[in-house]
Amino acid sequence: MKIALFYKENKLSKECVDDFTRIIKAHGFEIDNVSPDVVIFVGGDGTFLRAVHRYLDSLSKIKFVGINKGHLGYFFSYQENELELLLSDLKAKKYHEESYRLLKASFADSEIYAVNEIRIESPFQTLISEVEINHKRLESFRGNGLVVSTSLGSSAYNKSLSGAIVSPKLEAMELTEIAPINNRIYHSLHSSLVLDANSEIVLKPKTSNIIVGYDELVGEDKNSGVIKFSLSDKKVSLLYKEDYDYISHLSKTFIED
Repeated sequence: MKIALFYKENKLSKECVDDFTRIIKAHGFEIDNVSPDVVIFVGGDGTFLRAVHRYLDSLSKIKFVGINKGHLGYFFSYQENELELLLSDLKAKKYHEESYRLLKASFADSEIYAVNEIRIESPFQTLISEVEINHKRLESFRGNGLVVSTSLGSSAYNKSLSGAIVSPKLEAMELTEIAPINNRIYHSLHSSLVLDANSEIVLKPKTSNIIVGYDELVGEDKNSGVIKFSLSDKKVSLLYKEDYDYISHLSKTFIED
């Protein structure tokens, strides 16, 4: 089995990865950061997102598993002192595997993919955009922006916008508004909308120079007439401990002290 180590670029993580490399080789695994079978990401949740984008073109061949050196560790099951356990579980195929579809946004000349969400924002002027769902007009939105998230990403930025947390076992998209304008003249849905896996969301922004952010990546400055959102055929496979339970994991991440 070929293993890649992906980590946050800081001194602490680098020192940790040097030790991990030695231990992994001692267990008979091959280190291969180009075409691995398993990517072990070391750091926080942002490290996982960056790892997926690093290997975006090879997702069908790779499984991801994390060792938590961050704070929340939503995508993690193993802690820093459990590398030996992780390697034993890999050898014995003693783990729980979940696969999640990525979100895709299609522009006139390009496509982008996200694990968590894609954000369309206009931070310095009101974003005005027509919103269509499955070829039917929903609204003319006015506000700071719109977020489309996956079920997996519903507990990320979407949650901070008071969007619903959706079980990642449900293949769905969620549309959530950022600071919508609602008064007697302008109205919007003013609520998150959860859609089934076959749905398509189309945005037709009337505001120029919108900012497109996806996962931890920002900086796509677009003048786009139409943006189409759908769930992609690309999937990311995550490995957890064999006794992984989503509700317990959710409670540990957001509720327990």
